[in-house]
Amino acid sequence: MKTRKQWKVHRWAVEREDGQQRWDEAYQFLLHCMIENREKSRGEEEEQDGSCALRSCFDHKATTGSDH
Repeated sequence: MKTRKQWKVHRWAVEREDGQQRWDEAYQFLLHCMIENREKSRGEEEEQDGSCALRSCFDHKATTGSDH
């Protein structure tokens, strides 16, 4: 069995003139992706709910005995 190469990762902060703008663009991109993903998952939930036999409410009827 081959041994895996161990990687060493080094990182450091580099100040850039456009750093704030780059961060803002990246943040806006992540927000946009998150919103799209949320809307897509809501659409899938609605599709599933439409074909489901369960209802979103209960029929409350007074009963004298318990079902336990």
